Amino acid sequence: MGNLLRNRLFISTRPEGQSDELEQLLVAEGARFISMPTIEIQPALLSGEEKETYEKLTDYNWLVFTSPNGIRYFFAGLFELQNNYELPRTLKIAVVGKKTAMQLECYGHEAALISAGNTGEDMAAELLNEMKWGDRILLVVGNLARNVVEEHLAAKAVCERFVVYHTVFPKHIDQQTLDLITNGKYDMVILTSPSGFRNLLVALNGDTDLTQLRLACIGATTANEVAEYGLQPLVTAQTASSQGIYSSILKYFQKTTIQKH
Repeated sequence: MGNLLRNRLFISTRPEGQSDELEQLLVAEGARFISMPTIEIQPALLSGEEKETYEKLTDYNWLVFTSPNGIRYFFAGLFELQNNYELPRTLKIAVVGKKTAMQLECYGHEAALISAGNTGEDMAAELLNEMKWGDRILLVVGNLARNVVEEHLAAKAVCERFVVYHTVFPKHIDQQTLDLITNGKYDMVILTSPSGFRNLLVALNGDTDLTQLRLACIGATTANEVAEYGLQPLVTAQTASSQGIYSSILKYFQKTTIQKH
C-alpha cells in the first residue's frame, strides 16, 4: 500500500483492551495510533431474580448475542453459578457477526445462526426465518442496547432482554489526546459505538468545532448516530470489525491520494 498511512495519527475510542488488532493493522502501514477509550464496560450487578435466569435456560429456544461483550459477561455469570460453561443441548445460539461467533467458540459453543449483517435489524430479519412461532428468546445485551431486535421479533416470538453488562463514561480520558483533537492534530477518530461518540462529545466539552471532526465509524448504526448531530463521517466500514475499519480507511486514503494527483 506504499506510504498511504505513514505518520498519520488515528485515535481509537474503543474500550480498553479492545483496540489491539486495529492498532496492529494500522501500525503495520506506518500509522501512529493512540487508544483513548470513551466508554468503559462493567459487569451488571444482577439481582437474585435476574440470576435465576441462568437456572431457567431450558425454558428458552434461542440464546441471542449481539456483541462479544455480551458473551464474555454472560459466561462469566454462568461460570460463577455452575462452575462450567455448559448450556442446555436444546438451546440454539444466534450471534451478530463472525467476531462474536469466534468469541462464543472460546467457551466451547458454536452458533446455529451467524448474522451476515452488522445491525440488530439484520439479525432480527435472519432470525425470523429460522425461528418457529412462539419460540422463547433470551437476548443478551448491555444496558444501552437498542430495542430493535425485540420489536422485530415480537409478532412471532416471546423475547426477553437479559442485561449482563453496563456501558459507562470512563473514570479518566487523557487530556493530551483530547487536545490533539481540539487542535486538529490527528487524521481520524475511530468510533465503534453510538455511546462512544456521545461520550466523546461530552469529553470535548464544547471546545471543538464539531463540523471539523474527522471520524471513522465501524458501521451504519454508529454512522447514523453521528448523522443525528448533523455530521458526516469520512469513513463508514462495510463490515463491523477491525479489519473492516482498516480496509475502509485504506480505501479512503487511496481515493484522496488519487484525487490529489
